[in-house]
Amino acid sequence: MIHQRHATPVPLPAALTAALVAWALAPSAATHAPPARPLAENRTATFGAGLPTAFREPPSVSSRGGVLQATLTAARSSITVGGQRAVTEVYNGSYSPPTLRVHPGDLIRLRLINRLDEPTNFHTHGLHVSPAGNSDNPFLPVQPGQTQEFEFRIPANHPAGLFWYHPHAHHFSNEQVRNGMSGALIVEGLLDSFPTLRGLKERVLLLKDIQLEHGHIADRGIGVGTTRTVNGLVNPTLALRPGETELWRIGNVGANLYYRLRLDGHRFYQVARDGNRLARLVPTDELFIPPGGRIEVLVQGGARGMHPLRTLAMNTGPAGNQYPAAVLATMRVEGEAVTPRTLPTTLLPVKDLRSKVTGHRTVVFSEGETQDGDVFFIDGKTFDPNRVDTRVRLGAVEEWTIRNESDELHDFHIHQTGFQLVEVNGTPQPLDGYYDTVNVPVRGEIKIIIPFTDPVMVGKFVYHCHLLSHEDKGMMATIEVVP
Repeated sequence: MIHQRHATPVPLPAALTAALVAWALAPSAATHAPPARPLAENRTATFGAGLPTAFREPPSVSSRGGVLQATLTAARSSITVGGQRAVTEVYNGSYSPPTLRVHPGDLIRLRLINRLDEPTNFHTHGLHVSPAGNSDNPFLPVQPGQTQEFEFRIPANHPAGLFWYHPHAHHFSNEQVRNGMSGALIVEGLLDSFPTLRGLKERVLLLKDIQLEHGHIADRGIGVGTTRTVNGLVNPTLALRPGETELWRIGNVGANLYYRLRLDGHRFYQVARDGNRLARLVPTDELFIPPGGRIEVLVQGGARGMHPLRTLAMNTGPAGNQYPAAVLATMRVEGEAVTPRTLPTTLLPVKDLRSKVTGHRTVVFSEGETQDGDVFFIDGKTFDPNRVDTRVRLGAVEEWTIRNESDELHDFHIHQTGFQLVEVNGTPQPLDGYYDTVNVPVRGEIKIIIPFTDPVMVGKFVYHCHLLSHEDKGMMATIEVVP
């Protein structure tokens, strides 16, 4: 169980009290766009083949003149992870595809080429963009052999932070993401308002797991015999000097695993969650990241030596999954000490939505068994792309109760917007920032407030459990925001 603890942020690590804020929830409880500039399509990639392995970032492509142009090709390709060679479904022949970097107000023009033998599509997880046409549309399939042009207009007031991309074709999301089809998307500017934090070195740490057997992807059950990776590397080593401060953008971009992260001998200072900057710096010893979640933290080098970044053992409930602890990476603190940056006590205000609520709804997650296997439900129904389950008028601010009537953890994600968490199993939650993916306790419930106020979200999109195995087996529903 991850206990929630609270601490008041202070400028320097040495002055911090022993109390923490563990905000994470305890487990118990086709268009005519100009031709896109292709990215390199290396059909064979090697990651983690020899230890120790130096940490490295995924390749990246950035916007120029307000436009990011890129091509991603989905195809079966030969990769090597942790010394094991296999053929999997990936983008551009790489288990670690490019990070897409944009600024608020930019336009993403992305060409997706589908060389798989099954349909796919493209979802920008967390972006506040249109769900219509060839934008972030989960109902737009890209069939085998088809090329689809996508355009995503980033609003000028879009939050800065870590987002990600992955397929969202129903019945195929779990398989394709488990193979490795996911990557980071960063909206720049997270720390621009804070002079003492400008110029920090930043690292992208993308957490994925892969199950390999006889040169192919295996399906042994969630967490069974899986290899955990950071940027496709098995236990890479990264170096900091004593006192050096870095920004780590940590994303859970796998299909189904939860992560409980600890960095031996160090604390994390949370700056943002799910691409939403927090109101204050939140120090903690442990980060709880559900499937689809992201956390951006400051890390300051401590005592010289080797400090493992671990994920702790996880139990998702009597009907869920259990998987062991693992070392994900190793931080080596060495070299000449530097003066630690002074960390701000507060960041920027976050709007409290509790006084804005215009309506209430209840959403129930449940599951059952049939002769064909497990089935997962929202409000007693499995997903039907031809049915609209919820309609909301633009301008509404709704409080939703999300109830988990099963004996395992689920997490809740809604497209196109973030939301405020206000209650967990009857316990009020302090406002420190917004989520777009949040844990729902076993046999418990949460209350969240969702603002349907941005005109960009008009149209149809979905909400679902972000364990993609559960989503593909029915735990997803359609919402339509109408003018």
